[in-house]
Parts: sequence; C-alpha cells; structure tokens
Amino acid sequence: MAALVSWKTPKCCGSICKMNTTHSEQNRDDIDGVYAWIIALASFFGHLLIYGIVYCSGVFYEMFRETFEGSSSMLSLIAILSTAFTYGFSPIPGVLINKYGQRIVTITGGVVAGTGLLLSSYATNVYYIAVTFGVITGMGFGTCYLAILSIVSLHFKKYRIVAFGLSTSGAGLGTFVYPPIIRFLVNIYGVRGTMLIISGITLNLCVCGSLMRAPRITSQGSELRTRPTQNKKSECLSLWNLHIFKNVGFIILCFNNLFALFGLNIVLVHLTAYSVTININKDMAAMLISVFGISLCIGQLSFGVIGKVRCGPVIIYSASYILSGLVVILMTVVQDFISLAILSAALGFLSASISPLLPEIITLFLSVELLPSAFGYLLAFEAVGSLLGPPTAGWLLDVLHLYWPCFYLAGSAISLSGIIMLIPYFIRRSAVTSADVEVIDAHETDTKDEPLCLDNKYS
Repeated sequence: MAALVSWKTPKCCGSICKMNTTHSEQNRDDIDGVYAWIIALASFFGHLLIYGIVYCSGVFYEMFRETFEGSSSMLSLIAILSTAFTYGFSPIPGVLINKYGQRIVTITGGVVAGTGLLLSSYATNVYYIAVTFGVITGMGFGTCYLAILSIVSLHFKKYRIVAFGLSTSGAGLGTFVYPPIIRFLVNIYGVRGTMLIISGITLNLCVCGSLMRAPRITSQGSELRTRPTQNKKSECLSLWNLHIFKNVGFIILCFNNLFALFGLNIVLVHLTAYSVTININKDMAAMLISVFGISLCIGQLSFGVIGKVRCGPVIIYSASYILSGLVVILMTVVQDFISLAILSAALGFLSASISPLLPEIITLFLSVELLPSAFGYLLAFEAVGSLLGPPTAGWLLDVLHLYWPCFYLAGSAISLSGIIMLIPYFIRRSAVTSADVEVIDAHETDTKDEPLCLDNKYS
C-alpha cells in the first residue's frame, strides 16, 4: 500500500523515460537563474490577463442580466462557459506543448482569446455571446493557461513553490483590478465597447508568450537550446500519458479539484447578484470580487512561502479548502457589505492555496516531466465542476427563489474537496514502514544511472 501512494518522485514516470536524468538536471544552467525569474514574471502577467476575466464571471453575469433576456440558470451557464472551456480544453494544449513548446502555444492561445472577445462586441443574443465569449475565448485562455503554468516548473527546482506563488498571484491581482475597470467601461462605452477594449488588452498574452523558452541545457561544454518535449527517447514517449490515472493520489486530486471548482464558481458567479438582493448597490457588489481578488493575490504569495513548512503542502492545501467551505456557508448569515467583504477576503486568501501548491502536489504524485499532461487532465475535472456549479445554483434559485441553499451547496462541496485530500496522506502515513523506506532507497541507489518507467509500483 505504501507504494500505491508513494510520494517519492521516480526517475521516470509513465512512458517518458528520463535517460541521463541526473546529467541533464545538473547541466540546466537556467534552473533558478535570472531568466527563470523573467519567466515567472511573464507567467504572472499571463495569469493577470486570463483570470481578470475568468474569475470575474459574476461581474459578467450581472452585465449579461442587464443586456440579454434569459433565466438565471441560462445566464449563469453563459457567464461560466469561458471558465469551463479554460479548464476543459487544457488536455489538448497539453499535447500541443509536448509537440511545439510553451511559446507557440501561448501566442496562439492569446490570438484566439482576443478574437473571441472581439467577436463578443457584436453580440445580439445569449446564444451568440455563449459561443464567442464562452467557447472561443475560453478555448484561447485554456490554450494559454497550461503553457504559462508548466513553463515555470521547468525553470525552477529549489524555489519552485515560491515561483509558483509569484506567478499565480497575477490571478489575484487580475481579479482585483478587472471588476472596477469593467464596471467603469460599461458605464461609459456599454457592453460592446467594453468587450472591444478588453479584447485589445487580452492580446498582450502574445507578449507574455514571446518571452517563454525552455531551459538551456549544457552538454559536454556546449550549450543546447531544447524544448522539454523534444525528447530523443521517442520509443518511450506518449503524448497523451493516460497511464497517470493509475496513480491513486492523482485520481483523488482530480475529484478534489472538481468539487472545489464546483463550489467556488457558484460563489464567484452569484456573489455579486446575491449582494444586490440584500440592498448593496451594483458597484459596491462588484467590489466584493475585487476584495476576493486582492486577498487571493496575497494568499498566493503567502502559500508560496508557507507551502515549504514541515507539515507539507498536502495538509496545508486540504485544511485551506475545509475552512473555505465554512466561510462560504457563513456568507448566508451576514447582511451587510463590510461583513461580506471580510468573508470574501477570507475566502480569497484560503482558496489561494490551489495555485502555488497544486503543481508541487502533482510532482509529488508523478514527476515534473508529466506536469503538462497531468495538469491538462486535472483542469478537465475543474471544467466539469465549473460547468456544473453555477447552473445548478441558478436552477435552485429559479425554483426556491432563495440564495442560502446555493451557498450551502457551494460550501459543502468545497469542504468535501479538502476532506478527501486527507485520504492519500493518511494512507501513506499508516502504511509506510522503515522496511519500505530502505527498499526505496536501495532501489534508487541501484538505478540512479538507469531509466525507470512507471509501473504499478508508483501507481
């Protein structure tokens, strides 16, 4: 059982065999270097541009309610479609990254996302905006997101969690600055003009992508520039890497993300509208998302540091989501802006753990080389949760005409996502023996110069 959920990172996982792993890692002179931090900064702005829209689905939901006719469940679905496609489209970019690298994939995604927002400026009905804003823009963001995230893991080793905290904090900053900007633009230029301006801003993803390149690898005194996916071990390479679903810890992580995004997106979509129902004006209601965003930014930077403490990233990650669910349930008790703002800040800070800690947890279950593929599949589960959550809450609202059941459902799902992550942690703690450790250590010593492919030992 210890081997079933082993957190030891194998020399090779799956069909990507790491030939000469030790040699290549020692000679990557970009790792934790100056250019690595430039990559982290480019990823920061990429997260800002993507999540400024993705996490502001509640603002767009309220904007669509003012502009188009439709039920709460229908408009909730449209508002969250871009988020769902951002996550759900990610397995395909995972394959593209393996083939073409992060730079080309990010630039392509930026063009697609900008085009979707441009076309949204011509929307005349809910079905048109669902395709342009939901599908096309979401596909563009999904193409970029996996690339700007996975590139950071390739450039960092010692400071990986800190770098992820820095780069993903752009999501929080974007969530902070976009709501007031969107409301300001809508008041002056209307929905069409706002979509057009945001389209131009989003094209800056292409600038972020142009800075992204794979680490330089020095071999026998010569410098080689290679993509991490230009793998000479073609006989061991599988672009899809479906074998990662043999890993029990990874499967649990997938359902953790499904439940977390199910609940979190209910809050992000419906918090603004809920605030209006308790007599908070629309501009102040939109500010609640900004409060969530700035707290998210602070939390992402903080978890990038505290994720290295002794208890480990999984316990911190699990506890943060259990507490996040309780915070969401408390939102149904308060009836004023200050209290909601405090709870929004608490939710933003606690839920921030997913960004800096999740890539590190994936590498604990699998390996750095499998991060693009693993994250792609993981984001597909996030897409399912994102797509199911807000429409379900919208349906409850249409039927019951009450918001508290929606927030109770959201909080319960988020807390459940944290609880299930304790399963692989405690199984490992109860099953690992000193004999197991000795066997693992001996195995690593004997095979340090040999490739090792994933089998059931690491699944």
